[in-house]
Amino acid sequence: MPVVTLAGVDVPLKTPESASARWDVYSAATTNPNRAFAAALALCWDGPKKPRTKLQAHRFDALSFGGAVLDELVSRGVPLPEVIGAGLVAWKLCGDGLITGEEVEAAEDFSGGEEA
Repeated sequence: MPVVTLAGVDVPLKTPESASARWDVYSAATTNPNRAFAAALALCWDGPKKPRTKLQAHRFDALSFGGAVLDELVSRGVPLPEVIGAGLVAWKLCGDGLITGEEVEAAEDFSGGEEA
C-alpha cells in the first residue's frame, strides 16, 4: 500500500473498490489532470483527515469532485504541488488493473460467431 505525505502527514492509499469510480476518475485526466489527481487522492485516501466531500455529492462527476477536493485540501493548508504529486500516485493506483485499449481490441477481435 503506497503512502504519500501531505503537509507533513503520512496518508496511506488503497485501491478503491468501485471499478466505475476508478474508471471515471482515471479517464477524467484527459480533460483536467489536476482535478482528476485530486479526485483520485480522495478516493484512495485510507487514513485520518480524509477529505469530507464525496463523489456521490457531485453526482459522480469526477471533475467537479476533484475540484472540491482540491479546494478543501488547499484551504486546509496543503500546498497545491503536494496535492497534485500525491494525487498522481493515487491516480496511477486507480488505473491499476483497469482494462486497457489493447485488451478491448483483443476482445473485439475474438468472437465465437462466424464473420458476416
